[in-house]
Amino acid sequence: MEENKDKVINFIKKSNNTEDSAEKKFLKEFPFIKITKDDNGNSFKEEYLLEYANKCFYIVTVLKNNGISPALYKYKVPYKLFFEFIDNFKTETNGKIIDIERYIPEEPA
Repeated sequence: MEENKDKVINFIKKSNNTEDSAEKKFLKEFPFIKITKDDNGNSFKEEYLLEYANKCFYIVTVLKNNGISPALYKYKVPYKLFFEFIDNFKTETNGKIIDIERYIPEEPA
């Protein structure tokens, strides 16, 4: 277990972020860490991160009760529509999101 100690993320530490925008006030209610470099010590490049994000899909698992018994619905949502999906979900459905997992389709060799 000792060999994986460097991969453990400690969310308990408080942030010393002093920015006061409304977004920051909301977000600082949640534990977070800031990552500025990849595992190899290289700084992130925004264009590559966005390119990666656009390849991602999210499998959103929703619990709905149809009156007879509960059922799970799994939606495959592309990154570009993810936030629209969440916004519409909040206003137009009576289900509950119980899981969101990232899915990256494999490219053929």
